[in-house]
Amino acid sequence: MDITFHRGYTCYANGTDASVAIIAPHAGPAFRTVNSRDDNSETVASLCWRKTNGKLVVSNISRLRDWGVDFNRDIPPLNTALRMYHTFKEDVSSDEITTYKKQFGWVAKSEDDYYRRLRIYQNFWNEASDSKYIIMVHRAISRIKSVPSVMDVVTFIDEEKKKDAIKEIVSRVNTKYYAFLKSVEKTYKKFVLLEQERVISDLTKRHQSLILKNLPMADRELLEKDLDKIGKYSQKFVLKRLASTLTPQTFLGAAKHALRNIPTPQVTIENVFDGSLALGPKRKFFPKKGKVLIEVEPTYFMNRWYPETTAKIIVDVVNMLKEVYV
Repeated sequence: MDITFHRGYTCYANGTDASVAIIAPHAGPAFRTVNSRDDNSETVASLCWRKTNGKLVVSNISRLRDWGVDFNRDIPPLNTALRMYHTFKEDVSSDEITTYKKQFGWVAKSEDDYYRRLRIYQNFWNEASDSKYIIMVHRAISRIKSVPSVMDVVTFIDEEKKKDAIKEIVSRVNTKYYAFLKSVEKTYKKFVLLEQERVISDLTKRHQSLILKNLPMADRELLEKDLDKIGKYSQKFVLKRLASTLTPQTFLGAAKHALRNIPTPQVTIENVFDGSLALGPKRKFFPKKGKVLIEVEPTYFMNRWYPETTAKIIVDVVNMLKEVYV
């Protein structure tokens, strides 16, 4: 095994197959908030790497824009990064910060600081330049907006023929792992509900209520997605109660009701994520031909409880992809 330590990330290779790169872009430390890293994404990524004999690239820098670099976002203009630095240092949630985080990967204290982070960012993505199959491993929070997905696959594919092939791959994977997915169904639902309780507790501590119009953009958008999914799997009387009074109690009651009605947990295609925020890899690898870019978003439940099975599923997807992209 060859290990190379770089500023901001570490690379692992065994020299047998350079065609596959397994990347964990959000594996760095979690500063300030518990969700500021993709928990155990590096665990799953390392297990995938051992099975594919490819190259493993793991971030070891915070994704917080003032503390480090988010490799999954785009390069900010110099003046914008400098201007926003002090806004981020104030550590106050705002719509301006949320909008910036959706697009750009860092802020900078000075011009030297900006270019130092830019070099880290560019070097990170250059590590996968020689690989054909680039698999980015993340972690999806196990909240109600994600159900019934235990792993969401993002394809970055426009061709209908190949999109259909990906759907067939995911269908085959769900069939192969059906017994496992069925066996974890009760635990999965408990895990989702517990995480949702944590989310609601955090929201009420910070904002005193769940009134949507009073929540910052980041919290409001996520809660709206939870409510949309509750609406999909709940009966009308539950929704009427929720519409008349949105409180922690009515929300969690509706979440419990919805969870009783969801299908068996499954691997999904762009059920939660659509790749629109993956601006870093898209900048580097599109529209280059001969590259197959896949983002996998296993839930925290899978990363934490079943990392080996999660890695097996991802590797199965990769191997089936090789049949499509010869």
